[in-house]
Amino acid sequence: MNSTPAVLIGAALLCSCAPSREAAREGTPRGAQDPLGVFEADFRPSDHDTLSPPPAARAGAPLARQNRDTAGVGSPAAPDADIELVQGFRVQIFATTDIDEAKAKKLEAESDFPSEWFYLQYDPPVYKIRGGNFLQRYEAERFVHLAADKGFTDSWAVPEKVYRQPPPPQR
Repeated sequence: MNSTPAVLIGAALLCSCAPSREAAREGTPRGAQDPLGVFEADFRPSDHDTLSPPPAARAGAPLARQNRDTAGVGSPAAPDADIELVQGFRVQIFATTDIDEAKAKKLEAESDFPSEWFYLQYDPPVYKIRGGNFLQRYEAERFVHLAADKGFTDSWAVPEKVYRQPPPPQR
């Protein structure tokens, strides 16, 4: 009996199951290869959570406006005990890919509605201007009509986390 074909097939299977150089390289920790790996090793997404209330500068500080990079440019700043995030609605009044145009519309909206909070949010590649902290949809829809009367005709209510009782905006 000739077992040569069986030996050749077995050898071919063993060689094909060995890890390649790339697979062996992928098994090493990424941090040992480049600085990005070091960053990824200690990255915590919760540190960049945009839905949490902004921290106050000091615990006893008066409530004031605070700029934030993403979902809260112009968010109310207060001690965590005073501000609570709940599910509610905001009204999107404008969207653009131009940051300068978005900032100009935000200022325009703040002058048209001085008692409302407005937020500049970046959802790549679009900057969105959203206003209000409405707990009920009918309140948001009422604001949609007010915004349309002031020239923001593309306004619509958006379900979003909102501040339950934000302080009045200081402009």
